[in-house]
Amino acid sequence: MELRYGVAGAADAANLAALSIEVWLHTYARDGIRQAFSDYVLSEFTAAKFEAHLSSPSQTFVKCERGEHLLGYLRMNFAAVCPTVPELTTEIATLYVRARHARQGIGTALLAHASDICRRRGVMGVWLMVNHENAPAIRFYEAQQFQRNGSRTFELGAERHENFILWRGLTP
Repeated sequence: MELRYGVAGAADAANLAALSIEVWLHTYARDGIRQAFSDYVLSEFTAAKFEAHLSSPSQTFVKCERGEHLLGYLRMNFAAVCPTVPELTTEIATLYVRARHARQGIGTALLAHASDICRRRGVMGVWLMVNHENAPAIRFYEAQQFQRNGSRTFELGAERHENFILWRGLTP
């Protein structure tokens, strides 16, 4: 079956939540599951929270599906000021692709679709944050012409994790 890209809606909330838990744990729980991770994913990645994001006029989700199966998504927040480049107000808040579907061009295609949406809205640049230890994601974003511009800390319980801030301009 062919891959299909489109804007996600309220009916996608549960699938977006489930895929988020899967990708987040695969990426960050490298040594196994522990309480802090469980608490985080079960409170952050709920269908109700995704329904709220999906209904927000400042957010847009682009999804990739094959048949009835969600393989990945990208979430944009058009009202998120970059901490290091305040002129940038559009954040790629999430770009998740299932591990078994990685390196098939899905992330690149999601970014292309998101860039088209941004251009139609007059957005000339986007930013995102990525964990400084997530080397595959950093390499991917660098290949997509993102540049590093500082960092911020993500707190998970009592732990602090450095996230790199990356940005990219968009051609009209």
